[in-house]
Amino acid sequence: MKTSTRHLPALRLSVMAASLAAALLAAPHAGAQLSSATIQGQVTAANAAPSAGAAVSATNQLNGYVYRTVTRADGSYVLSGVAPGTYEIRVGEQKAELVTVSVGQTSQVNLALQGGVQQVVITGSATRRDVAGSEIGTAVSREQIEKLPQVTRNFLSFADLAPGVRFNVDNSGNVKVQSGAQNQDNVNVFIDGVSQKNNILRGGVSGLDSSRGNPFPQSAVAEYKVISQNYKAEYDQVSSAAITAVTKSGGNQFHGDVFWDHTGTNLTALDPFQKTAERQGISRPASSQDQYGVTLGGPIKQDVAHFFFAYEGKKIDSPRQVVAQRTDLLPNAGVVPGLLAQQGSSVSSFKENLFLLKVDAQIDRDQRVEATARVRRETDLVPEDAKLSVAENVLNRSNDEDRFDFKHEWSNDRWLNEARLGYEKYSWNPHSNANKPYIRYQVSPSNTDNNVVDVIIVGGSPNNQFREQSGTLLQDDLTYNGLAGHTMKGGVKVKHISYDLSGTARAVDQIYERIDTVTGLASIIRTDKAIAPSGVDFANNQYGLYFQDDWQATSKLLLNLGLRYDYEDNMLNNSYVTPADRVAIFDKQDPRDGAPAGQTYAQSLAKGGVNIRDYISTGSNRKPFKGAWAPRLGLSYDIKGDRASVLFAGWGRAYDRTIANHALDESQKNAQPGGEIWMIKSDHKMAYTDQFSFGLRQALGMWNGEAGYTNSRSHNQFNWFGGNRDPQGGWGTQSPIDPLWGSVPGFSTLILGDFITEAKTDSAYLKMDKPYTKASTWSLGATYTYSRGETTNKEWTNDIFNWTYGRNTSGWHPSTDVERHRLVVAGVSDGVLPFGLMLSGKLTLGSGLPYRITDCSTGFDHCVSAKGNGSAFHQVDVGVSKEVGFRYGKVSLRADVLNLFNSVNYGGYDGWGGGPGNPQNRLGGDNKNLGTPNSVGGPMRTVKFSARYAF
Repeated sequence: MKTSTRHLPALRLSVMAASLAAALLAAPHAGAQLSSATIQGQVTAANAAPSAGAAVSATNQLNGYVYRTVTRADGSYVLSGVAPGTYEIRVGEQKAELVTVSVGQTSQVNLALQGGVQQVVITGSATRRDVAGSEIGTAVSREQIEKLPQVTRNFLSFADLAPGVRFNVDNSGNVKVQSGAQNQDNVNVFIDGVSQKNNILRGGVSGLDSSRGNPFPQSAVAEYKVISQNYKAEYDQVSSAAITAVTKSGGNQFHGDVFWDHTGTNLTALDPFQKTAERQGISRPASSQDQYGVTLGGPIKQDVAHFFFAYEGKKIDSPRQVVAQRTDLLPNAGVVPGLLAQQGSSVSSFKENLFLLKVDAQIDRDQRVEATARVRRETDLVPEDAKLSVAENVLNRSNDEDRFDFKHEWSNDRWLNEARLGYEKYSWNPHSNANKPYIRYQVSPSNTDNNVVDVIIVGGSPNNQFREQSGTLLQDDLTYNGLAGHTMKGGVKVKHISYDLSGTARAVDQIYERIDTVTGLASIIRTDKAIAPSGVDFANNQYGLYFQDDWQATSKLLLNLGLRYDYEDNMLNNSYVTPADRVAIFDKQDPRDGAPAGQTYAQSLAKGGVNIRDYISTGSNRKPFKGAWAPRLGLSYDIKGDRASVLFAGWGRAYDRTIANHALDESQKNAQPGGEIWMIKSDHKMAYTDQFSFGLRQALGMWNGEAGYTNSRSHNQFNWFGGNRDPQGGWGTQSPIDPLWGSVPGFSTLILGDFITEAKTDSAYLKMDKPYTKASTWSLGATYTYSRGETTNKEWTNDIFNWTYGRNTSGWHPSTDVERHRLVVAGVSDGVLPFGLMLSGKLTLGSGLPYRITDCSTGFDHCVSAKGNGSAFHQVDVGVSKEVGFRYGKVSLRADVLNLFNSVNYGGYDGWGGGPGNPQNRLGGDNKNLGTPNSVGGPMRTVKFSARYAF
């Protein structure tokens, strides 16, 4: 029920190899607009500015579209809203050499008219056109996307080339992108200027939470940039990293390709845990991963209308080994033989289909339109536990998405207007294919309820959930270039979103059975009965308004001045009413031992700093947050006026939002008679981050260098925490790292939700980049980042749970998501190896993530904690390919090797006592696995073969 990727002298090879190994080097800075670029500069003639009104045009070499403007009174010009690509620049009928611009880039192109010669000369450094501005970020080119080694074909794989940004794939194949200690939910991706924000689930981007798939077909991405600090006012619903991508378009010639990628078990090395399982007789099953696709683009009418189509499919059969734990404690009797017989090899299957169709047209001299349709369909069979779940104990997890966007551009010599209409529908539906009870078999060395260890899991998955967001978008952005020295842009956005959130986390009975270490018989310790599905559905209107002025105050000083305001009228189901049976317990006598006569449960909570009235929702006392004003200020100063040395700095505030799933948690838990009590504080807030940075960009011959400092401080992160307190307002006899579970008799635990957690990150970074050119045919770049990330979350994570909030609340803790040292180096060359082979590589080094592990297996009043830093991360990836051209196109064959040296990078650590079987035991006794690795956090050596035909 609802409530609803020739030969060269040996020296060049040596230089590249040495740089890959040790350079502290990154990709070029880029700044400006969401899905387009800006070309601006000065037009001179005989060292003097021409009169105002000289015609300047840029013609796209792909599709023939022409962008036009006229010079202002001082001879300057600005071409805004230019699609990334290569352009021929003209002043009147005189033309200059070609200029290439990237997404989000402001390219300074100064033009000198040559008297009597039909030629325009570009003055200044051709490689230093994008150094002005205050944004901290990195551009990822189409060359890097295509040529750098990877396995997933997720275009976001190279987001970690930006300072402080991490791209992580866990041992289940799920992807997480985040920046510093800030919440992973606070990233956002903009594709062709449209936000892909996930309103209902974690991960920041729709379809990124709990998926082995890709949010977008990589073959359709032309390029993108990652901005980790100080984005301009047009960026909304992001307070961490902002990623803006532009898709490919069709041109005046037909182009396309067909590709296929393959890897599998026989091309992947065993990890330590798989080796252990094989020693125990459980072999790794044969499995494969195949990715395939096709693109096609071309003209509908030359210079007027074009189309582009992309399809990508992915099929993964991931191997896993079901191995019963603590078999040293189990006799060959009772239920044990039957359970051990269910050990063995299995695969987790995943399928995905991605489609994109894009049509664009230049209606007349001043108007262009573009329409895009995108479809995503995926199914994923994942085990409840990769090691313990038998073949039937799996979850069928589907991710579906439909997006349709239409953009109209109107421009003249001074104005550019971009109007967008959009529709989106994203749904996530994990459900079980079996309806048997979920049974978790456990064993205790002492045959008691303490120090219990899971042995194996059988039956059906209890999960049966449905989440959907659907919405319509109206957005308009207006740019004015008519005032000398100023590029002013403002916009308004209105989005209506509906949320349909329903299901149950316990569709079948969840049974816990303990196996007797003598008889082998199992007895039921606890049964959690199935819970009927319930849900919420509600609508939310989102409004955004901004103004940005990029003011060239002097020939050397550029100011970026912006202000943004955002408002949502129903972020977390304002009409929700806390059920009467929950409300009633707070004003009654606290029935627990030690409560004075006449003291209500509410008064007991108040002694512990909890005003429960702040959490009781009446359906009218939840108010939208109205204070999301976000100023964004930046400057850059060109010291000598030659763009060789540029100082920059910026400060800004950026607001994000809280996921709607919290409203479902509240409703579902409270729908259970006598169950848990979940309540969200009525004073709703929006997560935000204050960002500050400064640095220097420096030309070093053919290299672009940058050094800087960044500081971010995040506020109002949503957390659930344990709300219960004893009659004295304390935590009873619980350990300092454990909450006081429960509430009053007749009900289960009290969980409160509030906007309480803060995070901060201080970073110093160094970037160097040597861009790819036709003359050198190689590129190399790297980013070294030193970071200190901290959080007020007592769990050290950016998770949505902060169980012991309110107990010794003050103080900062290391963030489990921030390494102290991190180095990412990436390079591509078309001429290092003989026989025309292309070489690419990526090196990732990290000092290791902090961890804190808590073991309460001997009882919640005897918890043991282990703290430390995880092992250092090191991974070297290489790719080699050969391209052969012939009359009808090109064929390329390629091999990528991920983790060339087969480094073991651990991804998780044991938190509960257990027995042998872990290859990295360090501690003795019943807790000898505490704080030892229990999973890998990166691929073992993996070889991927690829074939591609392009025309």
